[in-house]
Amino acid sequence: ASGVGRALCTIAGGCDHANLENPASEFVEAMKRAQEPDAQFTINWGPELLAFYLQVNQSETLGVKDDRDRAVRALFREDKFRQALSHAIDRDGIAQSIMRGPFIRPFAGGVYPGSPEFETESVVYYPYNVDLAKQLLAELGLEDTDGNGILNWTEGPMAGEDLVFAMTTGEDAQETVNIGESLVSMFRAVGIQVNMRPKSSQANNDENVSGEWDMKVARGGQEFALPFTRCNNLGPLTKTTPNWNREGEGTRVLRDWEQEMVDVINQYCVEKDLETRRALLNQYNRIFTEHNYAIGVVIGRYGLALAKRFQNVPAGTPVFLYDWVENALMYEQVWTPVDQQLPQVRPNTIPEYNTP
Repeated sequence: ASGVGRALCTIAGGCDHANLENPASEFVEAMKRAQEPDAQFTINWGPELLAFYLQVNQSETLGVKDDRDRAVRALFREDKFRQALSHAIDRDGIAQSIMRGPFIRPFAGGVYPGSPEFETESVVYYPYNVDLAKQLLAELGLEDTDGNGILNWTEGPMAGEDLVFAMTTGEDAQETVNIGESLVSMFRAVGIQVNMRPKSSQANNDENVSGEWDMKVARGGQEFALPFTRCNNLGPLTKTTPNWNREGEGTRVLRDWEQEMVDVINQYCVEKDLETRRALLNQYNRIFTEHNYAIGVVIGRYGLALAKRFQNVPAGTPVFLYDWVENALMYEQVWTPVDQQLPQVRPNTIPEYNTP
């Protein structure tokens, strides 16, 4: 079931547990229902780990089929272009459209504020500035030569063509769809046309492997929450990491700052001194955010909606830190008083799955 489906089932009392992860469609309803006297569940909120990114494909060769793909990847590898995208995003507007108030807020990318080693001073933030975004795009030689409101390539094999990109979002991560729709209109305001298409998890995974994609709106993983648990995911340390700069044919060419990033990660992941580790991680975060390696959009908190009758679940258990909460608990420790136990939904029944 989708995250929204699980949340609605828990809110209605038909399910015992949901990881709240789609703010616009889950959070307010869940919080309102949890305050009612007959609510069957309570909510714990974790640290700020619920982050959404715009990823642009910076691989020079993986999934590149023609001149158009080569031109797009070269443009995406330009710092100035990614900075222009960052300035084009009204992060506060997106946050407030998702959920009014301070619960969801702008995010520059990189290490999450909820990470134990995060320091605010490490962040380089490019605020909403449409005029500056347009200026940076013009400096790259992009201009509307045919007067249709969309910037054109002005040199190379794509000269005269409109600047058009494809964006993928996740069908089962509803917030990526909501954010993607906002980004489409914001990029259109600076002369970039983006065609958005929600896809299933499997289709997204297939795209990752093939490299045949331009942009993605994605929810971040645990490498930015507890970086030491997934060091290889922090940068170009393996052929498949990071997802937006996978190795294709030939040797992957790292930009100077990417090589610096790799060096910092390698030091961080073997360092035992806590203060030195913190300094290294925040050096990494400065490089990441300064270069808009993956462009942060907004950040919030995951929630754990759990049936009140469940006993022995530690208070404040984060829904998503080392792992999802259902994988972070020993099921054998959870129990329910006899007078609160419910009858089985389908007793003495074994599910059967018929593969066509």
